[in-house]
Amino acid sequence: MLVATKKHTAYEFVYKLLKLVLILPVATASVERVFSSMNYVKNKLRNRMGEQYLNVV
Repeated sequence: MLVATKKHTAYEFVYKLLKLVLILPVATASVERVFSSMNYVKNKLRNRMGEQYLNVV
């Protein structure tokens, strides 16, 4: 609505705040997904490292 009435230039701070509020949940969910997948990969690598050390001994 701010862009349609071209008031986003007059209320720049409010416009940026609204954009942040709308984008934040999406960004948070994607970051959580990345950390979750990274955790999965790290656990797999740790398990493989442990198996290699056990096989050598």
